[in-house]
Amino acid sequence: MYKYVKHSGVFLTLAVAVSFTSIAYSKQENVTWIDTQINKDPEVIEARELLKASDYRAKSLTQAVYNPDFEASFDKEGDFNNYSIGISQTIDLWDKRAINDSIGKIAFYASQQQLLDLLESKKANAIQAIVTWQAAKEASLLVIEREKQLKTLLNIVEEKLDAGILEPLDAELVYLNLSQVFIQIAEYQTALKTAEVKVRELLPDWTPELQNKLSFSIDIENYTFKKEWIEEHPTVLQAKALWHEQKLKAQLTSIEYKANPTIGISAGKNNDDNIVGLTFSMPMNIRNDYSDVMKAANLEAIAAEANFQSKYRRQSFEAQAKFESLITNKKYFEKWKNLMQNRLGNSLSLLNARWEAGDINTSDYLFTFSQRTEGLLSGIQLKKQFKLSEVSFIQSIGQISKFEI
Repeated sequence: MYKYVKHSGVFLTLAVAVSFTSIAYSKQENVTWIDTQINKDPEVIEARELLKASDYRAKSLTQAVYNPDFEASFDKEGDFNNYSIGISQTIDLWDKRAINDSIGKIAFYASQQQLLDLLESKKANAIQAIVTWQAAKEASLLVIEREKQLKTLLNIVEEKLDAGILEPLDAELVYLNLSQVFIQIAEYQTALKTAEVKVRELLPDWTPELQNKLSFSIDIENYTFKKEWIEEHPTVLQAKALWHEQKLKAQLTSIEYKANPTIGISAGKNNDDNIVGLTFSMPMNIRNDYSDVMKAANLEAIAAEANFQSKYRRQSFEAQAKFESLITNKKYFEKWKNLMQNRLGNSLSLLNARWEAGDINTSDYLFTFSQRTEGLLSGIQLKKQFKLSEVSFIQSIGQISKFEI
């Protein structure tokens, strides 16, 4: 079972701690029903496994860059057996290991943010699919109820037609309205089935019966927008991490081709003499100084910074647009509620009473009845748009995971 939590204000905490531990795939506390469903998604499973691989890769980069080399030789010279045993070690003079360590940690953090971004997206899509299904269900039930009311009306019209109270045209008008309702029912039933399939795609264990036992609401009293929230969005944090990773790679490239000395020691026997040897070697970057490789790495770091700025800018404008959309949808949904409050419930009984009394003709009755249904359908659509824009805005600032939904 999953639960929905009411938030007063928008968000109490928006900071995301930068950590290089495996929090993104370790056991989570307070995992909700939707979270457990999303974790079954093959795409999420893939991302979690890649994160684990990134963790192991980061650990591997904490190890030494160079392993020692073991050397041995043996030859026979007349009656003498000559041999030597030695070991050599290349010195990490420029401390590549420290840079590799930092690269591994940042790469792991970027993978964490990639997974978090995917989870945010999957959760938002699942919530929006439920919202769409709820709206389709409400609309479908409404047009089915309209069909029942028209059939009841048709029976009354036929009785009055037999009694000579109404004209045959009245019955024809009801038949025509009823035929239009069949088209609506087909359209809304199709939309309902499509929405249901979409929910099941995202939430494998979901059923309409399960939904009936659960409430669904993201109830935020006040909406605000702050640009600093965008800085903590997983998409932006990932791009920022990749930028810093590329900077470190450029730094690593600058020392990758610098000469590192190799020192060795050996011992052995040559004829009757014991021998001990020391070796020293140093590569000479004479024919190739690798300057072009270093220039390429620096340009890639600059490009990564530009990509980060682009992601931040795009996410910022997207969040602003979705915030404006949310405020607009909320405004007109509330206007609809205020306008239609207590009207729709009384309008049908009033309409029926006036038609029964002969105050309005059948044509006007059917027109008003149709307008009433369209008003209700408009309300369902406005409510749907408002909820979808609400989820979309929360996702755009990277806060879907803050709601225990």
